[in-house]
Amino acid sequence: MGYSDNEFDVIVVGAGVVGSSTAYQLTKRGQKTLLLERFDFLYHQSSSHGESRTIQATYLEDYYFGLVYFKAQHFDMGPFNANSLLLVLATCRKNTIPYQVLDHRQVAERFSRQIDIPEPTNVMLMFQMLAFKNGACLKDNTTLVSINKDGDQGLKVAASNGENFWGKKYVVVVGDWMRNLVKTVCGIELPIQPLEANVCYWQIKDGHKVEYAIGNDFPMFTSYGHSYIFGTPSLEYPGLIKVAVHGGYQCNPNKRPWGPELGVELKQFRIARFEENPKGNIKEYEDQVGLLKTSL
Repeated sequence: MGYSDNEFDVIVVGAGVVGSSTAYQLTKRGQKTLLLERFDFLYHQSSSHGESRTIQATYLEDYYFGLVYFKAQHFDMGPFNANSLLLVLATCRKNTIPYQVLDHRQVAERFSRQIDIPEPTNVMLMFQMLAFKNGACLKDNTTLVSINKDGDQGLKVAASNGENFWGKKYVVVVGDWMRNLVKTVCGIELPIQPLEANVCYWQIKDGHKVEYAIGNDFPMFTSYGHSYIFGTPSLEYPGLIKVAVHGGYQCNPNKRPWGPELGVELKQFRIARFEENPKGNIKEYEDQVGLLKTSL
């Protein structure tokens, strides 16, 4: 069957890491594919972007284990009786994940010092380039205004710039914009609540920047307890270490508050682990971070 330039087997809406990899997989199967993105392809405010991620096998929810293809060593810590940490141990036992339970002295003596941090933005760009190489059509800065049935041609997509596209099937992976998009094109209110998260980078004291750099002593970590706090070594910004709270504040992705104040839990964690610790090497800034970014 022949196609016009605007007719496709599958239209993928949303060019984050999931949408981009989906477009690549479709082209591998011989499907004529269109990948649409509302913003620039390398728009950096969504959860698909950034320069550091942790890939681990230890999660509270045991169904995540099967989704992790490459297992990496990871340091989980917290109070010995924290329910969330106990759930992680239960996941390890259920899925036969090798683990050790160490006290703080054993951690200092035996931690492996091995680390690897993927580059999510480059991964997403790789999928887009592979999809394009396989024949996919990629369009950014294209906002959908309607999706309607159009007889034998399948579904018709109308964009705000006046372009129209037709597809037999659709894959919609727009992340935090899913609720707004579905309401706009279908009039249906999905029970999805976007969150805006603070990503904090703290300045390392002079003379200690090397030991906190990736590949040296400092590990990726997760701290369980009342709050779920995570961190990575210094990678994205020289002299700054990433420590942040998992989760965020409810928001409308089109009308974001752009950075609520830091939560008390992150301030307390930073003070207890780094400032009051005799060996703590993060500068005290009166509750001010060295760099604050936001993400959805």
